[in-house]
Amino acid sequence: MKHLAAKLALVGAAAALVLGASAGSAMASFTLKGAGSTLVQPMLANEWIPDFQSANSGDTISYGAGGSTAGINDVTANDVNFGASDAPLTAAQQTACGATCKQIPWALSATGPVYNISGVSNLNLSGSVLAQIYMGQITTWNAPAIKALNPGVSLPSSPIVVYWRSDGSGDTFVFESFLADTDPAYKSFLGSAGPTTTSNYKVPTGTGEKSNSGVADAVNSTNDSIGYVSTFYVRDSGLPNVHGAAVENASGKFIHPYPSSMTAAADLIPASDLGSSDYNTEPVIANFVASHGYKAPKLKKGTKAPKLTATEKDELAAYPLSTFTDVLVRSDSSDIPDLKTFILFCLSSAEQSVSKTGSQSFAPLPKAVVKFDTAQVNAL
Repeated sequence: MKHLAAKLALVGAAAALVLGASAGSAMASFTLKGAGSTLVQPMLANEWIPDFQSANSGDTISYGAGGSTAGINDVTANDVNFGASDAPLTAAQQTACGATCKQIPWALSATGPVYNISGVSNLNLSGSVLAQIYMGQITTWNAPAIKALNPGVSLPSSPIVVYWRSDGSGDTFVFESFLADTDPAYKSFLGSAGPTTTSNYKVPTGTGEKSNSGVADAVNSTNDSIGYVSTFYVRDSGLPNVHGAAVENASGKFIHPYPSSMTAAADLIPASDLGSSDYNTEPVIANFVASHGYKAPKLKKGTKAPKLTATEKDELAAYPLSTFTDVLVRSDSSDIPDLKTFILFCLSSAEQSVSKTGSQSFAPLPKAVVKFDTAQVNAL
């Protein structure tokens, strides 16, 4: 708890960081205010905003992390200059925000299941098992379906304590989309509304917590619990009892959300899909990866295995809950020149590089995506 509080204090301080010139500076400056995704908050707070300060000391940028839905709503209401969302705009949200409301992927990270089981530091989970846990059908850690995925692991007979996001969250959207794509029963369970950014009216079990930090802290302090959070809150938040589970991808491989597996997932997405109508209705990466997997053929004795293509290698390595986070802007805003300056800075190779900090929470955007993004930004 203290570790998380200390870390989040630093994150919050950086996220609200005011990047201003000294009182004696005569340089022109601009002020931008953003809000939204808690997944991308650490990147903005620890990297993009401080780096932009060093390069542009006369400008002011602030960011409030209230969840993806809040980011969408704030842009729609013109309460902020830019928003950030891990969930693409629905058709209704696009209509409400207007034709000038644009969404551009600017960060690549992941969300996924986390757990707290004493003595268990490695755990495999599948979409079907996660779906049954969140539908209240699997209720103990030593259930046969979980044991089958984890041979040799000593799992307790204790009840599974379930946590979920109570606020509007892109993490919820990605998580539910993956479950619906891998388990027909969960898709039916969600009904015609399908995956959304809020789950508090659907999940029949467990407890809702606000924000990634709220879910992560609850899991950290509760034995035998499970939740879902962005990757940052697994590796970089200083929570000793929070472990990220490996998730089965479409190739049948159990994958952890490291930058290489996020990149493999994103590399599978045709750049043309980013500008398609489907981008507004589904999480591009999670839905695509859930249905695309390479499975090695059975070989006769003495037969040499075929050489894998680049796509097949990516399908084997892809983490299925990888996700883009979009920056949301209005193309008719009077602040477009300033927004373009900031967004292009964030898309630069230096700011996209994880080698700069050794972060395991984000991966660089694929070159094809950066090319698409740059064209979209320049066209604003």
